[in-house]
Amino acid sequence: MTDNQAISIVRGADWVLCEERGAGAPEAIFGAECASCGEQSPLFDDDSLPVAVWSLHHTAGNPEHARFLFRTEKHWRVVRRPEAGEAGGGGGRASPVAGFLDRAAGPAFVGLMCLLTALSGLLPVLTTH
Repeated sequence: MTDNQAISIVRGADWVLCEERGAGAPEAIFGAECASCGEQSPLFDDDSLPVAVWSLHHTAGNPEHARFLFRTEKHWRVVRRPEAGEAGGGGGRASPVAGFLDRAAGPAFVGLMCLLTALSGLLPVLTTH
């Protein structure tokens, strides 16, 4: 996938974090680690089944080793944010106010949700007599 076709995950003022979808980049990389001894499975691209089979074989050889930490890894890339007039940008350069609101709306929403969540924990205390 080219940079301007990337699906953005997080946007900053000048940069965009997106999944790496280029040639040779797997969708995901899977692996496991035994919680008892720390032995690690080989890593496998795009298929978690071999990791599950490795875990079963590990426990068959070590019956007391029954807990594992499974990992899924992905490739990420940071690219320059395209200007508003470029491909996929919507045409024309955005006003400074619109740019500010675009960058501030996400963090403001997250902050508001955190505040409301904290206040909801106080609700039972405030409503009891």
